[in-house]
Amino acid sequence: MLEFMSVTTRILRAGYAFLSLPFFARLSDFLLNAEFGLHIAINSVIRPKSPAPKVKLVIPVYNVERYLATCLRSVQAQNYSNLNVILVDDGSTDGSRRIAQQFQRKLKITFIQQPNAGISAARNKGIRAIKQCDYVMFLDSDDSLAANSISQLVRQAEKTGSDFVMADTRRTKGVVWVKRIDTRAVFSQGNIERTSFAEHPEVIQDLTAWNRLFRWDFYKNNQLEFPLGRFFEDFTTMTAAFVAADSFDVLAKPIYNWRIRTEGSASITQQSGDDINFTHRLEELRKVKSMIENAIDTGKATRANLEAFSERVLHHDLRLHPDKLKELSELATID
Repeated sequence: MLEFMSVTTRILRAGYAFLSLPFFARLSDFLLNAEFGLHIAINSVIRPKSPAPKVKLVIPVYNVERYLATCLRSVQAQNYSNLNVILVDDGSTDGSRRIAQQFQRKLKITFIQQPNAGISAARNKGIRAIKQCDYVMFLDSDDSLAANSISQLVRQAEKTGSDFVMADTRRTKGVVWVKRIDTRAVFSQGNIERTSFAEHPEVIQDLTAWNRLFRWDFYKNNQLEFPLGRFFEDFTTMTAAFVAADSFDVLAKPIYNWRIRTEGSASITQQSGDDINFTHRLEELRKVKSMIENAIDTGKATRANLEAFSERVLHHDLRLHPDKLKELSELATID
């Protein structure tokens, strides 16, 4: 039986690897762009309701000419009347800016340029460019939004008045599209309204910045900022958001398409075998644990949050770094 399972596993892995080849990634993009095109055509006839709360979408861009058009077409497919894009060119040396400029008449885009300083600096600079809005959201330039997802997020935030709304993500590699496995516990209960960090400790499994819509006053007043020069820059910033929020909402529907690159250089989150990558992961996770411990002292978290953190480390981070059992086991230990 074990031998049969081993053979089956190898076959499934081989099939997954085949369907993840660059050819299938381009086929997937072709189909995705066709879907976006259909929504754009429909949206040109069915106009969104106006007025609507103002949403600012911050997109950091660095050498993504292969992916940027699909990203921006997904923004076109939103059918939201009061959406502004802040595109921060982080010193790109390819044709990314030229591609972005092709969308200038189709989208309300503010262009910002800076010498290459990393995604944290680009996001922070985009945030500093905002004078006033109702909501803010992040989108990575090699990913895309599900059509009409911004209106769903805004509608939810307006309904409950929560500080932010987070939603599920689809992981895309080639033509393989699946909901994220590592965050299933976050969304397994379905839609949740006006919950908190203490009430829903499993959210520590999802610390990405891009699958959530923040109320601008909440983001600004809590002075949320991404640490510079770090991999996994989302970890502490999103933990701070969880701790600071009076309430947030959880939507089980995927609104974000997270691309696993199959061409060119891997994204930061795909470089799990790199020693510097792991060092940063471990250091950021230690900060997250400390933030949870401090939140327990202030009544914003409970021991259940630490237990959920420990489970995350042992079931997700250790899976990515199986050779780091000692370090991660120590981190997962709760006094």
